[in-house]
Amino acid sequence: MARKIERVLLVDDEDDHHFLTRMALKRSGYTGILTSCYTAEDAIEHLRNPNLLPDLFLVDINMPITSGFELLVRCEREGLLPNGHTLVVMCSSSNRPMDIDAARRFTCVDDYVEKSFSAEQFERLQGTFARKAA
Repeated sequence: MARKIERVLLVDDEDDHHFLTRMALKRSGYTGILTSCYTAEDAIEHLRNPNLLPDLFLVDINMPITSGFELLVRCEREGLLPNGHTLVVMCSSSNRPMDIDAARRFTCVDDYVEKSFSAEQFERLQGTFARKAA
């Protein structure tokens, strides 16, 4: 049986994106755990706990203090990502080719999606996770 996404970690500084992501996950039938972080520091602390590794890590690019790109640099430098388990997806309202290219240059990034996160995007990522976990 294919593995399903059971733990989602979302890091984004906007309440609206957290709300819309929760609604998209609910529409897709997701019944797992969604952990919401508003800062890169909170996300890093979560990733440092091996018992809480997310199956799906949704990372906003444009955040104050520490951008999503800076967050991923730190995660890769600390050896937190890639970890052989977590599907890492950059989320942004930007569809600029330079942002998409910058995201794809990270070893740990598996995909890039435009906000707002949708049920259809989650279902597609569920398939990607199942193939990666196989």
